[in-house]
Amino acid sequence: MQIENDKAVLTVTNSDVSQSSFQNVCAEQLSLQCCNLSGMNMLDVNLTGLCIADANLSELHVKDAQWGGAKFESIGFGNPSQPDVEFNSTPVQFSNCNLNQSVFHDCNLSNIRMDNCNISGLVINGVDIEKLIKQYGTTDQK
Repeated sequence: MQIENDKAVLTVTNSDVSQSSFQNVCAEQLSLQCCNLSGMNMLDVNLTGLCIADANLSELHVKDAQWGGAKFESIGFGNPSQPDVEFNSTPVQFSNCNLNQSVFHDCNLSNIRMDNCNISGLVINGVDIEKLIKQYGTTDQK
């Protein structure tokens, strides 16, 4: 089926639309429920206001994106209502990200490694980490 240069409201239920292609499509307020989107590729898309809930985001790759105002809540905990779902323990990676003025609240940040990061103004539980490092100095252990 091909729809071109048309405005249509589609309801697709219990169907397989694998390998479908959508180009230059306005899909505002599109609703996807109980869908398998594994391997989906999105390029040059506007996801402002996107809400993803009760989802498996294992191996999700977000690149060259703006995320001002984005919220990440209850990530990595799994879904208590689906205790049999396998948990992917592959570490999450952030590279070349601007987290300036971000707030982490009630998060498990154990065993985090920061390499080549600007930590000016980093405050953990009221402690200015940059000042703490300057106060105690750094030691190179090889």
